[in-house]
Amino acid sequence: MVRTKPSTTRGAPKSTKKRTDQVKSQWKAKKSAQSASVLTDVTEFVPVLGSSASATFSASIPSTENILGTKTRSEFKKESYERFVSGGVDTKSSAATETLVKTQRGVVDFAEVDSMVASLCCPQCKNKCLSLCTDSRPTSGLAVFAQVNCSSCEEPVYEQYLATKFKSKTKVFDMNRQAVYSSLACGLGATTFRNFCENMDLAGLHHKTFHTHASQLFTQLEGFRKHVFSETVAYVREVHARYCGTTLGVDDTLNIIVSYDGTWLTRGHSSHIGVGCAVDLLTGLCVDAHVMCTYCQVCESTGQKLFQEKPEEYAAWLVDHLDKCEVNYKGSSGMMEVEAARVIWRRSVNTNKLRYTTLLSDGDSKTFTELNDIKPYGEDIHIDKEECVNHVSKRLGTALRNMVTDCRKRGVTLGGRGRGQLTGNAIRKLQIYYNRAIRSNKDVCSMKKAIMASLYHCFSTDENPQHELCPAGESSWCFFQEALAKHQVPGPHKHLIHTPLNEEKLAAHLLPIYERLSEEHLLSRCVSGKTQNANECLHSLIWSRCAKDHFASRSRVEFAVLTAIREFNFGPAAAADSAQFFGFQTGHHMKRLGAARMHKRVRNSLKAVRDKQSKRRDKVRAAKSKRLEELVQLEGGPAYAAGMF
Repeated sequence: MVRTKPSTTRGAPKSTKKRTDQVKSQWKAKKSAQSASVLTDVTEFVPVLGSSASATFSASIPSTENILGTKTRSEFKKESYERFVSGGVDTKSSAATETLVKTQRGVVDFAEVDSMVASLCCPQCKNKCLSLCTDSRPTSGLAVFAQVNCSSCEEPVYEQYLATKFKSKTKVFDMNRQAVYSSLACGLGATTFRNFCENMDLAGLHHKTFHTHASQLFTQLEGFRKHVFSETVAYVREVHARYCGTTLGVDDTLNIIVSYDGTWLTRGHSSHIGVGCAVDLLTGLCVDAHVMCTYCQVCESTGQKLFQEKPEEYAAWLVDHLDKCEVNYKGSSGMMEVEAARVIWRRSVNTNKLRYTTLLSDGDSKTFTELNDIKPYGEDIHIDKEECVNHVSKRLGTALRNMVTDCRKRGVTLGGRGRGQLTGNAIRKLQIYYNRAIRSNKDVCSMKKAIMASLYHCFSTDENPQHELCPAGESSWCFFQEALAKHQVPGPHKHLIHTPLNEEKLAAHLLPIYERLSEEHLLSRCVSGKTQNANECLHSLIWSRCAKDHFASRSRVEFAVLTAIREFNFGPAAAADSAQFFGFQTGHHMKRLGAARMHKRVRNSLKAVRDKQSKRRDKVRAAKSKRLEELVQLEGGPAYAAGMF
């Protein structure tokens, strides 16, 4: 079916409107009471229905071959997107689309198919007396067994499963295994997948069959890991060489800066699974990751039972199980991030020909100290550390909130109503001022001066203005210095200080915190102004594929990590490449939808970084925070807090 571009005028063309009405009338036809919706491979109908039926189904399924694309702001991001969004296929030419395998899968209503089959002639008796019988057998899962019978010949004209086998000479249908793969890639487990099939009136898969397919997919994870990171590292080395204007040999080792952070499957400090990820700061691509696990369900169930009932057989069983055991770490959950860093740094040279000589971290673990103790690159190479600006800024907010809580316990109120109080909204603004002071300056002295200026600016009043540290000039953010530069009388502090603070009441509490967070050794690590936003984005992708509130094995988490990294590095359009690696056929729909998802993500990202949009978000957050504080005060204070009542 040829699709025309929608008209920009109010009235649609008559030809387009006519085709639209025809499609609507077809879909609004009365359905049979015995109809069944089944997910199947439409191409399996072609041998019996002939070319006319094939054309009918091709028209029913959209055949859009226009893969979307867009431009990114950075040159390297642009090259990465253009290189990987098409998966190595030139999407601009029509010939390139023909190289893709068209699976033409869709949800089919067999009542409509039966009526179409009844209008065809039997190839033997040439009479229109054909009927379609379908059967979803318990052992076939989503695959449907179809049989075309002739009432005149009294024998089946055609009978077979409407699905291809995953491999020749096997009983595994490609549709079932790819359904499991898709469920895992979307973060669905066996139960959720069965619930989906139940609401769609599909046969579904038994939970044991689901886990069997999943186990077969997990056996390919090591090869998939090499496939993902080899392509990533090759591109990272290419970009770094071009950026530095040098040529790298195959055996040359490259020194890069990475942002490293850990994440855990469950919240708290007792998670059985943790993940460490290293992201290259120049390209923004994840170059390595490692999953740590302290729990094996087979050991806890089968192993413990065998140890208690048949201890003489346990030793032999344990030897055979060691290669399959999920446990690869024994220690506390907090140490998982450090241990994963050891593994990643030690194998970086041999595996990737890279040295991670500078570490950007959030400062919440002793990874940096441990790496310099083990010296993974020898005695002569020292690993440097940089701080994430966002995490350093959060330390100020955390310290101020903890101070308010401690003072409240001692009977001293620093927050509450009134001008100059240290409310939650004031703490949020002070944290923003601190972050801006670091980002807008490139040397330690200027940073420290700007940080203290933001505090004393809030302490200032008409009787005691303290703007000596504020930047001078007509373009200064300080209204007092701006007025002096223009030879004008400064306006009243009551109306122009947006975050007033009571110096007499708060100075003794705030100054020690500001002095601690403006020390030279801390600010010197923030000169580059880098953040761990890329790591946080990757973490959200990982746990969107593996829910934090459900149990998951190490293999399941590794699958989520690798598929998330593949999408994080190369975009949603790389989903087709991942499916092909696991042996599945990919059609133009997967390419088209993946590219559309990539286009939407880039468009939203460009919109989010606009200054106008950023200022709007800040205003909305400030208004929401202020409104909530006013509601709490009107209700007589907090109504819910741990151990407060």
